[in-house]
Amino acid sequence: MEKYKYLINMGLAFEEDRMMKKLSKMAKEGWILEKMTIFKYKLVKAEPKELIYSMDSKQLDDDKDKDKDKDKDEYFEFFKSSGWEHMCSLNDIHFFSAPPNTIPIYTDEENYLSKYSSSKEIYKKTLFTSVGLLIIIALIEYFLGYKMPGTILEDILFIIGIISVALVVPSLMVVTAYFLKEKKIKAHGCTRK
Repeated sequence: MEKYKYLINMGLAFEEDRMMKKLSKMAKEGWILEKMTIFKYKLVKAEPKELIYSMDSKQLDDDKDKDKDKDKDEYFEFFKSSGWEHMCSLNDIHFFSAPPNTIPIYTDEENYLSKYSSSKEIYKKTLFTSVGLLIIIALIEYFLGYKMPGTILEDILFIIGIISVALVVPSLMVVTAYFLKEKKIKAHGCTRK
């Protein structure tokens, strides 16, 4: 009998609502979320349960500072007192489960949108920095390219260009996904349909 099951993580910017519903469906089948990584969700075999899942984004430092430990404890205690059990965390993303009909973690649009602000800002900075580097490389190539054939500078610019393109594409996709999610939330509110 299998003890673990894995689901592919396609990115919360793209599939948060779908994944929360999928995790709820899996809980009914006896697979409960245990851990999340960048690439996958790990579910453990358990008794089937009716659960709803939600996630929150909050930076909780793991330093030995007692004030930070107190903040962390208060953060998770707040959710527990509201009926939400902490399941796992990945960096600043925290997953919670609760019985159906528990009051949602987010009941107003402004707070619901705020959970995406730090991630969205990181991807926007990455996108603009990468695009800026590509523009600089293009200008250097345009004005000095004929003087650089076979030089180390040309090789360095090529490598920086490849890295920039590798960052532009996923950053643009995530920023677009957050933009569309924000637009949908503003149009329909923070309730999941």
